[in-house]
Amino acid sequence: MGWRGAASHRRPRPAALAFAALFLSLAARSALAHPHVWIDYQLTLKVDRGRIVAVHEEWSIDEYETTLILRDIAGDRPVTALTPADVAALEKNAFSNLQNYGYFTHVTAGAATVAVGKVNDFAAHLAAGKLIYDFTVPLAAAADAKSAPVNVGIWDETYYVDVEPAAGKPIRFEGDGAAACKATTYSDQAHPIYFGSVFPTAMRVTC
Repeated sequence: MGWRGAASHRRPRPAALAFAALFLSLAARSALAHPHVWIDYQLTLKVDRGRIVAVHEEWSIDEYETTLILRDIAGDRPVTALTPADVAALEKNAFSNLQNYGYFTHVTAGAATVAVGKVNDFAAHLAAGKLIYDFTVPLAAAADAKSAPVNVGIWDETYYVDVEPAAGKPIRFEGDGAAACKATTYSDQAHPIYFGSVFPTAMRVTC
């Protein structure tokens, strides 16, 4: 699983808040909330001469939350494929507010935290009954993975959302110098969440 610690296994899904409403009210969430939304992700790191410049992310949202999101944007209209208007509504109502939380994307180079910029290529589609978000998070400054390891992790600080790597889909690299890059998955015990009982998964990258 993508999490380590006392809460490392996924629990049966409770009656959850709508995923869209979640991101419209992140600041008001209870610190005691255990996961209500589940996301599996795949990452592709964008590389420029051994420096990480952006993180491309593909999020697969659990079926229950997918149903709630589609109901929120489409009402009673059956949705088997997203229209451009649907995608625009998703971006406005359920995704754009994530900028305030760094898109759950955590990058460090050595001891320094690397800030992230604003996503400008959001896309979404449906696959196997799940809503898929597709977007790229640019780094405010390139992180040199040749000089020292760069650490990349995707997690929700409050643990309301359980975010973990998709099984069987290792991290990928694209760009100049990508062939020299490799990643090692580890339990990030330097950034515990959920009262210190959960350690998110991260990737240590060298190029």
